[in-house]
Amino acid sequence: MLKKTDSVEKKRNVAVIVQNGDGGGAERMAANMTLGLEKYCNVFFVLFDGSNIIYDHAGKVIDLKIPPLREAGAFKRIANICKRVKALRDIKKKYDIDAAISHLDGADLVNILSGRGRKGKKCRIISVYHSVPSVNESCSLPHRLFHRFIGAFSDRYIMVSKPAAGDMAENFGVNANKISVIYNFSDLKRIERLKDASLPEEADKFYADHKKMIMNAGRMEKVKRQERLVKILRSLRSEKGMTDTGLVILGDGPERANLTRLVKKYSLEEHVFMPGNVDNPFMYMSRSDVYVLCSDYEGLPMALTEAAACSCPAVSCDMRSGAREILAPKTEWSKHTDSIEIAEYGILTKPFDYPGGENFTPDDGDSAQSFLTDAVGRMLTDEELRKGYIAKSHECAYRFSPERILKKWMKLIAE
Repeated sequence: MLKKTDSVEKKRNVAVIVQNGDGGGAERMAANMTLGLEKYCNVFFVLFDGSNIIYDHAGKVIDLKIPPLREAGAFKRIANICKRVKALRDIKKKYDIDAAISHLDGADLVNILSGRGRKGKKCRIISVYHSVPSVNESCSLPHRLFHRFIGAFSDRYIMVSKPAAGDMAENFGVNANKISVIYNFSDLKRIERLKDASLPEEADKFYADHKKMIMNAGRMEKVKRQERLVKILRSLRSEKGMTDTGLVILGDGPERANLTRLVKKYSLEEHVFMPGNVDNPFMYMSRSDVYVLCSDYEGLPMALTEAAACSCPAVSCDMRSGAREILAPKTEWSKHTDSIEIAEYGILTKPFDYPGGENFTPDDGDSAQSFLTDAVGRMLTDEELRKGYIAKSHECAYRFSPERILKKWMKLIAE
C-alpha cells in the first residue's frame, strides 16, 4: 500500500498535461491520473484548452487557453505550438515541477520542447501513448522519426499495453530500453460509491421496459464502431426471438447522427437509449447484463475493467491490443481467437479485420459480427456462465486498482 507523504514540503510537484478535457479515453485517463496522484503529490492539471472538462479531476487546474487551430495554415499552427511551449516552460519554472506527464502526441511534443524547468533542476519528462501505433497511424518515415524523437528525449515512453510496447519498438524503431508498460487504473472505491445511484427518470423507465440490457460507453467515432451494437440488437430481437432486449450507448461524437439513422432504419427507436455524455456511467453498468466492446482497436479499454467493477460481464472482440490482457491475462498477449473464446474474465470473439488491409474480405467482417452476436446472446441467456463471471468480476477489476498501478507511477516519478 502506498503511504501518503507526511508533509506538504516532501511531496513532489507533478504536472499532468493533456490537450483538452472533453475528448476520449486518453483525456479521461489523464483526469483519472490527477485523482490518483493527488493523494501523494502536488498535482497540476495542465490543459491547452480547459474550457470544457467533462471528467472528474483533482489538483490545481491550469488552462493555457491555447486551443488547436484546426483550420489554420502551417505557420499559424507552428506559432500556436510555440505559444504552448513557452506557457508550459513558464509553468514548470513557476511551480518547480519535478515530473511532467503528458498524454497524446501533441502534448508529448510540447512537454519535450518546453524543457526541464528551472536552472539546476531536472524535471522528469514522461510521455504516454494510448493506442497501438501502427493501427492508429501509418509507419511512414515522418511518424517513425516523430516517435523516435519522443522516445529519445523523454525519460520514459509509457505504453498502456504490451502489444503497443512491442509495436512501438519493432515498427517505429523506438529504443526498447526507453519504453515501459503501465496499465491505466480504475478508481474502484469511487466506482463502488457511484454505481448504485438512482438513474434519471427516463433511463429508469428504459431499463424497466427491458429485461435484458446490452451496454457500451465511449466517444461516438468511427473506430468505436457502435453500429455493430445496433446490428447485434436487431439480430437478437428479430432472429433470436429476444424481444425483451435493449441497448444503452453512453457518449457523444461525430457518429451520433449515423447511429441515429441506423436505429431508425431498423425501427429500434424504442429499444436503443443514447443519453449522451453522463456524469456517472457506473449506475448504467451496474444495471446492465452485458458490456460489449466492438471497436476496431483500443489501447487498453478501461471500460472493461470498470464494467467488471460494476459486476457487469463483458464480451469483446479480440482486437489487436488490450481486451485480451484484461479478459484473458494468463494467455499470450499476441494470441487471437478465430471464433468464440470463453476466457477467464469474459468472452472474446474473432477480431474484425481492417477494411483496406491486404487480408481483408467482406466475409471476415460478416463472420466476426456473427460470432460477436452469438457471444452476446449466450451471455444474456446462459445464467450459469453469467454468474461465474460476476463472481470473478472484482478479481478482474482489482488488477487495475490505483493501489497496484500507482506504485509504478510513483517509482517512475521518483527516479
